[in-house]
Amino acid sequence: MTTLTGRADARTDLDHGQIVIVTARWIMIAIGLVLSIFYPTGTVGELRLQVALILLLGIANFYLHAQLLRRKPIPVWVAYLASAADLLVISILLLPQGGFDSYRYVLYFPALLALSVAFEPAVTAVYAGAAIVVYGAIAVLTAPVPADDLPIVVCRLLMLAAIAFCGVVYWRIEQERRLGRTGKDQT
Repeated sequence: MTTLTGRADARTDLDHGQIVIVTARWIMIAIGLVLSIFYPTGTVGELRLQVALILLLGIANFYLHAQLLRRKPIPVWVAYLASAADLLVISILLLPQGGFDSYRYVLYFPALLALSVAFEPAVTAVYAGAAIVVYGAIAVLTAPVPADDLPIVVCRLLMLAAIAFCGVVYWRIEQERRLGRTGKDQT
């Protein structure tokens, strides 16, 4: 089976990274709930929306976790869709809190790390690039004084890129280890 990049062994790479995706999602869900409940901002309606979105991610993650417990691989398209949904929900959660002023941008870190160690680098580049562009736009458009806050925004965007880069480095090291152990030729 091939994936978006056309590599047949990408399915194997994803199989090894499934537990990382599920675990990172549980961490992200737990942190999101804690931040929403213990540090609420906005109206009660906004809090309900935030908690509902996070719980929706939790329900979806139950499906992914059940697949792992049943020793069934997560379909590639489901893994891609779940990762895109994570990034979308994080972006949506930022908006009611003022975007730039929201501390919830840190939820991008476990999401990007999980997908960067589970997906091949080309897929990671697409997701990380999209997250950086979306968060950059949200942060710049909602910054109190965009010109003064630009260094902070750039620093945050560099941190997002660094997380994805570190995940890709780990992905390459782990792939080389697996290929070396099985005796396959690297191409």
